Amino acid sequence: MSMKLIVVGAGVAGLVCARTLLRSGIDVQVLEASDGVGGRVRSDHMDGFTLDRGFQVLFTAYPAAARQLDYRRLDLRRFDPGGVVCRAATRQILSDPVRDPTSAIPSVFSRAVPFVDKIRTALLSVELLAQPLDKVLDVPEVSTETYLRRRGFSDAFLDNFIRPFFGAVFLNDNLETSARAFRFDWRMLSQGNTVVPARGMGRISEQLAEELTATNRIRLNTRVTALVRRSEDAAAPVDGVQLENGETLAADMVVVATPAPEAARLTGCPMPVGNNGTTQFYFAGEVSLYSGRKILLHANRDAFVLTAIQVTNVAPDYAPAGCHLFSASVLGVPAGDDAALWARADADIRRMFAGDRKALSAWETFRPLRLYRIPYGQFAQPPGVYDTLPDNESGIPGLIFAGEFTAASSFNAAMASGEKAAALLTGAG
Repeated sequence: MSMKLIVVGAGVAGLVCARTLLRSGIDVQVLEASDGVGGRVRSDHMDGFTLDRGFQVLFTAYPAAARQLDYRRLDLRRFDPGGVVCRAATRQILSDPVRDPTSAIPSVFSRAVPFVDKIRTALLSVELLAQPLDKVLDVPEVSTETYLRRRGFSDAFLDNFIRPFFGAVFLNDNLETSARAFRFDWRMLSQGNTVVPARGMGRISEQLAEELTATNRIRLNTRVTALVRRSEDAAAPVDGVQLENGETLAADMVVVATPAPEAARLTGCPMPVGNNGTTQFYFAGEVSLYSGRKILLHANRDAFVLTAIQVTNVAPDYAPAGCHLFSASVLGVPAGDDAALWARADADIRRMFAGDRKALSAWETFRPLRLYRIPYGQFAQPPGVYDTLPDNESGIPGLIFAGEFTAASSFNAAMASGEKAAALLTGAG
C-alpha cells in the first residue's frame, strides 16, 4: 500500500520537499492558499516589466541551491560585487578588487570607509573562504555589530556599508542579527556570484514546481484551516487536513511548509517570533540613470530608501526594449497611503543622486510603476535564536516541518529544510 502525503504550502521549502518525494515515487499533493507557487519568491509581469515581490537575489554559492536548481536554464544575470555608497552628494565605489578588478582603483581610493577597514574586509574574506561551512557557523552567539567591532571595524564602515548592504540582506539595519548569519552570508558573497534569473526570481519557484505542475500535484487557491487529529489532544497524531471549503483530505503524513506564523497557527507548536518586513518601489523610465551593476547603498542620515538599483543594468529583460526599471527598497512597512510613500521614495532617490545633474535629469523621465508592502519578509534572527528553532521532526506522529523556520531565515535554509524533510519521509535521512 502506497503512502499518501500532503504538503501544506508551495513556497521554496514545500516545493523542494514535494518534488523530492515525487521523484521517489511517493503520492504527494501540495496545497497552496494563494494563486501561485513560490511563497515570497514570486515575480509579476506588468506591461512588459518583470517585478519581483521585494528585492531578492540568489547567491550561487548556496549549497542547497546548487543541488536543486539548474542554473543554466535559469539564464542567470550577475551583479557586480560591492556597492556604490551614496552620501553627502557623492557616490563612491566599495568593492572586492580581486573579484572586481575594474573597480580596484576607485575602491581603494574611496573615502567612504577608512583604508584599514578595506584590509580587514579582505582578511575576513580570506579567513571565511578557508574554513569549512560548519566552522563558519561555529562561533559564539553575538550580534553582527558586536562581532565586527571586536574585529576592529570602524563606525564609518558599519554605517556607510554594512548597515545598508546587510540591511537589505536581513531586512533590518540595526546589526542585531546573529553573527552566524552574517558570517555565512559573507562567505556566500565571497565564494560565488550574486544573481537573478533573466526573467525574474519567480523563475526559480517555477522551475522547482515544473514536475509537480505537470503531474497535477499542486492545488492553488486551497487554504488549509486546520490539521485533522485523532483527538483534541495537541499531541494527537495528524491524519489529514481540513480545507476552507469544508473538505477534509486524509493523509498518512502532513508536511507543514508555511511561514512560521501560519505554522504556529496550524500546529500549536512554538515557532520563531518577530518579523522583518520591507516595502519595494518600482519606477519605469526612458533614460538610463547610471551605468554599472552594483547596488546603490544610501548612507545619508535618516535615509528612507535603504538600497536601490537600476535593475535593467543587471537584467535587461526585466523591462521592454528602450525602457529602464529602477528598484528601491525600504525597511519595514511605513505608515501612509500610496501617494505619500511614492513622494517620500522620490525625494530620497533624488537625495541619493544629489550633485549628479545628468542622473537627476534622467530621473525626470521615470514614473511610479508599482509598490509592494511585505510585512513578513523574514523572521527575526537575534543571537541565540537558532538554538530555539523546531526540528523537521515535530514530535507529533504524522507531522513533519519543512521551512526556513527550522534552520535560518534564508533562501538556502528553506531549500535545505525541504531536502531534510523529504529525506525523513523517504528513509534517506
